Amino acid sequence: MKNKKALVVVGIAVIAVGLLISAGMQNAMGENMTVAQALAANSRGENPGFIQIESKVDNDTIKYDSTVPILKFELTDGKNRLPVVYRDVMPDNFESGYPVIVEGRFDEKGVLQADKLLVKCPSKYEEEKVAPGAAPGEKIKK
Repeated sequence: MKNKKALVVVGIAVIAVGLLISAGMQNAMGENMTVAQALAANSRGENPGFIQIESKVDNDTIKYDSTVPILKFELTDGKNRLPVVYRDVMPDNFESGYPVIVEGRFDEKGVLQADKLLVKCPSKYEEEKVAPGAAPGEKIKK
């Protein structure tokens, strides 16, 4: 009888720990959204919680104070603009024009408070496009 009770208690504890880990991982992973989806959810009063957005930065909106450090900018999809605040050092290649991945949560003013900011770079493993008949290293002109 004692063994059955101990087994039940251990089983309940294992299930509880599993549920806590599962809930924590769902919050940490966040939901992938576009700029438009995030703005729509926030304007409807829905709190999407922790989200991840891949988009381009409007370089004209970049404001950086290295003494704090704090970086303010806007993500854009060409139509919509999403204000972002990142309280950390600006990545080296941030102003390069490459897309970024931002992870964070909306504050009460509708500003995305970013916990992570990653700049996507073209892969050095991508095949270089060369015009037919061109010399190696000569890129295609657009």
